[in-house]
Amino acid sequence: MNVSVVTPALNERGSIEALIESLLNQTVPPTEIVVADGGSTDGTREILDTLAEANPQLRVVDGPGGISENRNAAIAAAGHDIVACIDAGCVAEPEWLERITAPFARGEDWVSGFYVPRGANLRSTCAGLVLMSVREEINPDHMTPPGASQAFRKKLWHRVGGFPEGMAAAEDTLFGERAKAAGFEPYFEGDALIQWRPPEGLWAMVRKAFAWGRGDGRAGLRGGAYSRILVGYWGSVLAAVLGAFIAWWLIPIALVPLAVSAVRRTRFKYRWADGIGKYLLIPVAHTLQLLSQSLGWLVGSRFS
Repeated sequence: MNVSVVTPALNERGSIEALIESLLNQTVPPTEIVVADGGSTDGTREILDTLAEANPQLRVVDGPGGISENRNAAIAAAGHDIVACIDAGCVAEPEWLERITAPFARGEDWVSGFYVPRGANLRSTCAGLVLMSVREEINPDHMTPPGASQAFRKKLWHRVGGFPEGMAAAEDTLFGERAKAAGFEPYFEGDALIQWRPPEGLWAMVRKAFAWGRGDGRAGLRGGAYSRILVGYWGSVLAAVLGAFIAWWLIPIALVPLAVSAVRRTRFKYRWADGIGKYLLIPVAHTLQLLSQSLGWLVGSRFS
């Protein structure tokens, strides 16, 4: 089976070599790897050009700059019908490509892989775990494939007009929604895993969550889910603040709904991190993530 692996890249000097090495060392190597560089100024392009000289299956093309624009440029340049997507900053596990492309032999048009965060420390890993779902939380019948771990036939990409451009975030979600609206349904292959690099700490996670929420707001995505978070989480926080002006013991009472929701929503995440600190870091990170992402959605939907 001929497969093109595509990736967008912009200023990924510290990670691009690891990504390409992981793709070259797949159990079933890609027929070609197409990287669209969006004008890197940190030496990424020079590293890619050097790697391409030594590995003829790697091609580097020019991209317009944004993540969707670069991804679309790489897909347009891909020479094969089946395209597998991964992002710079990620590393493919050895069997990722073999697993994510096997369903095409059974007639599938669109396959979703999955991802695991690999942080430099426990705080970073916990930040990644709350930013993204873990495998046990996925309902395959209602999932949208992540941009960094999916594969499809080119006809799907053509049908929906490519990945939506001019977006800083949520472009993969909108692409998935448009593909579903066009009649395509993804097959979920949960063992096709990539490792992705999460934010270095909780503050970096908060900024990323806010940006993702703002992107969803601008695209008009997940309004119902964000509204429930605003009522549940922000309502609990505001009630605790108001309670503090009346009596201190009202604060923990007001926070009970938030705590119950946090426990329920994080129960599957702990097995994916090591260290006793995860039992504090994961619920704290989860709460900060939802508060900041829902606030970003409010800003994006109302003021952008």
